[in-house]
Amino acid sequence: MSADPWNVDFPERLNVEFAHLSAGERRAIYDLIKRLADDPRHGTEEPISGAELRRAMTDPAADSGDRITVLYRVHDDERRLTLIWIVAGP
Repeated sequence: MSADPWNVDFPERLNVEFAHLSAGERRAIYDLIKRLADDPRHGTEEPISGAELRRAMTDPAADSGDRITVLYRVHDDERRLTLIWIVAGP
């Protein structure tokens, strides 16, 4: 865990997708983002090598049991993560 957490950008365009999630799914994303803010590379995959475009999955949501995939970009120079997309559902 780093001393200073990273900043996380949650683009406004994701508000609609986020609003359609269940309360448990929203909580699972919140918990994942907290972990990523401490260490954005721990336990994640880098689907585009060298681009710092990464993918992480939430723990199962308490109410639906579903896991949500979060795609994000790491900006080392600014200690910032930008959420690109969230994917939920079957």
